[in-house]
Amino acid sequence: MRRWPVAVLLCVACGDDPTAADTDPATTSGGSTSGSTSSTSGTSEATDEASSSGSTSVADTTGTTGQSEPLEAIPGEDRYALAGETVLLDGSASTGAVLYQWTLDDGSRPAEPSDDPTLQISWDTPGRYRPVLTVFDAQGNTRSEDVTITVTFEPSHAPEQSSTIDIDANDIAVVVSPDADELVTVERRGDGFALGVRVPTCARPRTVAWWGTQAVVSCQEDDQLAVHDLSAGTYETVPLPWGSRPFGVVVVGDDAFVSMQGPGAIGRVSLEGTPALVETLPAIDDARGVAVLPDGRLGVTRWRSPDAEGQLVLLNPQRGEREPVSLQFDPQAASDTEAGGVPSYLAQLLISPIGDLAAVPSLQANIDHGAYVNGEDFSFETTLRGVVSYLDVAGGLSEDFTRRRHFDNRGLLSAGVFSSRGDFLFLASRGSRAVERVDTFTGAQAGAILDVGFAPEGLALTADDRYLYVEAFMSREVVVFDVSSFAVLPTPIATIPITSEEPLDPQVALGKVLFNDSFDVRLSKDGYMACAHCHLDGESDRRTWDFTGRGEGVRNTITLLGHGGDAHGPMHWSANFDEVHDFENDIRGPQSGMGLMADEDFEAGTRSEPLGDAKAGVSTELDALAAYVSTLEAFPRSPYREADGSLTPQAEAGQALFESATLGCTTCHTGPRMTDSAFVAPGEPVLHDVGTLTEASGQRLGGPLLGIDTPTLRGLWNNPPYLHDGSAATVLDVLQSAGDEHGATSALSDAEREQLAAYLLSLD
Repeated sequence: MRRWPVAVLLCVACGDDPTAADTDPATTSGGSTSGSTSSTSGTSEATDEASSSGSTSVADTTGTTGQSEPLEAIPGEDRYALAGETVLLDGSASTGAVLYQWTLDDGSRPAEPSDDPTLQISWDTPGRYRPVLTVFDAQGNTRSEDVTITVTFEPSHAPEQSSTIDIDANDIAVVVSPDADELVTVERRGDGFALGVRVPTCARPRTVAWWGTQAVVSCQEDDQLAVHDLSAGTYETVPLPWGSRPFGVVVVGDDAFVSMQGPGAIGRVSLEGTPALVETLPAIDDARGVAVLPDGRLGVTRWRSPDAEGQLVLLNPQRGEREPVSLQFDPQAASDTEAGGVPSYLAQLLISPIGDLAAVPSLQANIDHGAYVNGEDFSFETTLRGVVSYLDVAGGLSEDFTRRRHFDNRGLLSAGVFSSRGDFLFLASRGSRAVERVDTFTGAQAGAILDVGFAPEGLALTADDRYLYVEAFMSREVVVFDVSSFAVLPTPIATIPITSEEPLDPQVALGKVLFNDSFDVRLSKDGYMACAHCHLDGESDRRTWDFTGRGEGVRNTITLLGHGGDAHGPMHWSANFDEVHDFENDIRGPQSGMGLMADEDFEAGTRSEPLGDAKAGVSTELDALAAYVSTLEAFPRSPYREADGSLTPQAEAGQALFESATLGCTTCHTGPRMTDSAFVAPGEPVLHDVGTLTEASGQRLGGPLLGIDTPTLRGLWNNPPYLHDGSAATVLDVLQSAGDEHGATSALSDAEREQLAAYLLSLD
């Protein structure tokens, strides 16, 4: 939630008629100017603050002035103005000057120097304008300085978007801590910051929004919404259907709208009286981020995109009407600065306070690339990169693809926030531990903040745009930066802990940091790739990648959820890893990191081979990474069950079919994890050729691929597309294969196939 202040104009001309003595009228692009003999009060109090406000020296021709004061051009402080408003440029604070001349940056001819230090001007077009003041002394020496006037339309929209951190009108931030199941507030006290309250909340809180003085929290693991009375330290819960997986939450009036990622819906929760779920509105598959548009509609992002495009939906919460919105697939060839592909991991939709522009930070996955797909193997900088896509808000949402911005040396952009006038956009680069500032007028980067903490997931700005709150998820801190100037690199002015104590085992916590980080040169080169960039939250990115260059083939990303420990046996579709530690090979290979093991340890014996000597116990960091992955044992709840978690009648009928000897499903999908995945001897896995191998399937460890490792069926609903090459869009597509490769399904009727699919999708 962004709160914007009432617009204040500095040095705006009052109501007097201007005079034009000693100047000629001039016009700017979209603006007009006139001379004036009036001056503003207080201009004689020029200080270093005014001269260091970001202005740049344009000319510097000096000599002996013979005066008591040195010649210095002081054009006033950088400031904001509204389009069409009259602004008074005033150089009367300059010293040693007898004549003044203002030059506009539109190419127009400046007026002749005069003894009037002022110029009245207005701009109709938003932008950043830099008029130059030149001053002359009695000997004809000159000095010049420019001043930046940022012109915007008047803010007309108070942004409401789902975020891990929300800030109210009093600059009090409320923040969720998913690993600790806690909620904290950070209070601004003048120019200082302090922890407000810390309270427990429901399991795995993901986003939070203010409702007056109360906080509304989405709790993914509990399938609940929590409404906190922070002053009393209590909260009420709103149960949501089984498998809802609530994520984004925004508050409009006395209603909370929460994205339900499991069913791809928006839940409307009435907050008055006893909070309760009022209705569920179909939205979009994998619904994640939520934002309120100026016309009252909700914009909802699809977290993981299909291959063809990024997707959002506009939802009218009163009528339930939906309008699809797409982010174009980028067809460009990869280079060291840009790469094509599909924008995915769309977790936020950001609406400018001006109400005319929307932005979506994301990761762009270059899936039309690879040795098999287009003949060009991946490098660390052509696989993926962070991008921000821009959409026009007028009449809805439509992408301006020409404005999409690629960020060099950055992976996933996880969160963002607009300044109160919409002229700057701050973006968190999750793996790179950085925040980028973008000038929305030009699209160019306009400064960066480095080393903001591990895995930044939320950003918020105070109402005066001075302080940026960064929620650094894995540092367990809110880090506050003064961003009023980027003349020097902003550094932290306050850090507020968001957990009472580290909620994870120390080894697991270290492993989770390493899993999410791409800035550490041991893990990745130039900050692009982290384990989490394909397995964010431990899940699958739902992408199909060309791993031919790795000695494999076209491979659909497998989720890590439910695969913790060694119970699942081999890893990857070709069973080419036998321990989590083998990801050291990917770190050193595709990610171009230096590795978490010492070189001599990695090269010892056959340890450099994925199925060679064990890597466990050699590197503290690699052991920690494996320890974290081994904790991902839980499968997500399925939304295909009844609201209480029981099977639907159709799924019960499908279960009977699945367990029948006739179909033979349990021959391979057996036991609690519903898989026969195992090594029958060191390096020799159980593999099956189920008729899905093609030329694109490639190899196994650079040798023949004789079959595929059996995947678990649990959590199947959350991991389309299906099969090792992602060639089946739905479970029904798998069951309708003609050759009975996945059980004797050819004898089933269409209704029976649908029953079997209903059971498979209910598995959690």
